[in-house]
Amino acid sequence: MKSCLDSLIELQRQYKEKIVALSQKNGLTLAEWQLLLKIVDGISTQEKLAKLTQLNVSTLSRQLAKLLSKEFIIKEPQENKQGRRFFSYSSTDKGISAISTMKKDIQMYSEHLFSHWSKEEQNLLQILLNRLSKSMERT
Repeated sequence: MKSCLDSLIELQRQYKEKIVALSQKNGLTLAEWQLLLKIVDGISTQEKLAKLTQLNVSTLSRQLAKLLSKEFIIKEPQENKQGRRFFSYSSTDKGISAISTMKKDIQMYSEHLFSHWSKEEQNLLQILLNRLSKSMERT
């Protein structure tokens, strides 16, 4: 029988596979989707995105360039500033639509996943996961 932690690792792998498939269905990689989420949430400069994502500047630049080429975001110069670092990024309608579709797909996946679980079982799982998370923070 698997240990609890081994089961969690397997669940994490399965969940990541599903999220990767959903993001690909919407024309995004997992990293692009996570970056696009931050841009849609209003994090608009490369400096802020680098700090929040903890990505190095070259990796972030490549991901932003891919989102630009796929027309999920646009890049505009900031007022009274020049240079590569002084651009503001915002989502296009295509980007907002992709995020909205991803959220719906994830919600549908969640509903399907727990369709045979009672509310009490779902609540118990949440309590146990929260307890495990707190235990891990303490160690």
